[in-house]
Amino acid sequence: MVSNWIPLQQYKPLRASEDSDPATMAPVSFLGWLGLRRVRTALIAGALLLTIYSLTRFVDVPTTFHHRLSQNTNASTPASASAPGTGEKTPGGDRVTDDGVKWSDFAYVQYVTNENYLCNSLMILESLNRVKVKADIVMMYPEGWQVPKGDGADATGASQLLAQARDRYHAKLVPIQVQSFSRGDSTWKDSYTKLLAFNQTQYKRLLSLDSDATVMNNMDELFLTPSSPVAMPRAYWLDQPFLSSQLLLVEPSDFEWQRIQNFMNSRADSGFDMDILNTLYKDNCVVLPHRQYDMLSAEFRGKDHSKYLGSDEVWDGPKALKEAKFVHFSDWPVPKPWLRGAESIVTANQPKCVDGKSGAAPDCTNRDIWLSLYKDFSDRRQKVCGRPFDRRRHVSRSEMLSAGPRPRYEPIVA
Repeated sequence: MVSNWIPLQQYKPLRASEDSDPATMAPVSFLGWLGLRRVRTALIAGALLLTIYSLTRFVDVPTTFHHRLSQNTNASTPASASAPGTGEKTPGGDRVTDDGVKWSDFAYVQYVTNENYLCNSLMILESLNRVKVKADIVMMYPEGWQVPKGDGADATGASQLLAQARDRYHAKLVPIQVQSFSRGDSTWKDSYTKLLAFNQTQYKRLLSLDSDATVMNNMDELFLTPSSPVAMPRAYWLDQPFLSSQLLLVEPSDFEWQRIQNFMNSRADSGFDMDILNTLYKDNCVVLPHRQYDMLSAEFRGKDHSKYLGSDEVWDGPKALKEAKFVHFSDWPVPKPWLRGAESIVTANQPKCVDGKSGAAPDCTNRDIWLSLYKDFSDRRQKVCGRPFDRRRHVSRSEMLSAGPRPRYEPIVA
């Protein structure tokens, strides 16, 4: 039988059972209680849970880069203005937000060479506040200008606008010596000042934005891109490979600033700022996507959008504008948006309406978007600076009414 193959086990009877008389049960000592396996297991589990709870309370688990990037990219444009950054200030003045980023290490920067561009830069500051950037805002201005010590209520001209930049738009004002050269197009001769961003070593990264543009949305995510001395989008409208400095992300350092100075001083004609940056950094540069970060207003005037789209995707003007975060005005022979151009020039060069199919009304979507960009610029200029266009004393009548020669790097719209 099977039972013959199984050795009998001797079992000891239980000392006590639920039916036992409590009066006859032996008392259990504290050490004996601790010796019970169930008690030890429960105590160990409780200790582990307490340890895990303590760690989650006091250890800051960093947010991943991907989460930060998607959080910034998907942020919508707020309707009202507020101070840049919503994080808490530490005793040292550093701003750290809930995402764990020390945003005071980064800054958007504007460079100003004359009063006309001061107004344009002020408009950029207003936009940066409106979209609630977290990084600092810096304005570099000519060292000879006077900055009011008070609220600037009695100041006039440039001094009043500088006070507005400091007090209303929370910009850090940095006096600089304008880097100007007599050679070359007068439109570009002061653009070398942009390169002073490399010398602002109080920051880890600076995002320089040309002021003849409109900020459409928050671009804080660019500060979290992979490290590189320079990051720029491609000048997609040109035939040859070239990088655009209209939006320029730099890592300031004494080495890079000295490198740029040496290059400029060693060349009889070092070219414009775009030429310098392309010569020095074309092989050591992070390329940013132009579709979000460097759209030209002229894109709405053209028929061929393959360079901008980078594919055979069907052009959709409203969609393209919605995804753009930075739109640069470049519509020669139409003058820049702060100059009142002749109506004949504007009408002749505005986007054409497309004939509707099957007798439908013409499609003027691109024209309407293009005109709205210029109107928005003028309306905001009136609101921020008190005038929609430059005063005639700043710009000659011939400049206001004629197109002049096509500036370098302007797109040719077919």
